[in-house]
Amino acid sequence: MSMTIAAATARIARQLPEAELSLDSALLASARLMESMLLARQADGVETFTGQTALMRLAKAQRTLIESQNDMIRVHQELRGIGRDVKAITDDEGSCPTETGLSVAEPLLRSA
Repeated sequence: MSMTIAAATARIARQLPEAELSLDSALLASARLMESMLLARQADGVETFTGQTALMRLAKAQRTLIESQNDMIRVHQELRGIGRDVKAITDDEGSCPTETGLSVAEPLLRSA
């Protein structure tokens, strides 16, 4: 099934932010879960280190989600370049993510 550039651009422009927000939602949900897990082990009768393995796995999942967010930013940037190349979009300043946030985060990830 063939699609015009305009139709493809509109479809991608609608779906890309949805994909980006879904990663944010997943990270927020996992943060809420982390909070609940930590609060639960403060309950009377629960040993201090109960659920530590589960907490470590959840923290790993959160790191993976953050890495996925970085990849989604790169996807956005790549699609922006393709859109300019095929003249499907204009280059509106501030409408897309920049590399700035990624270059700051990478040294932090290495030091963690």
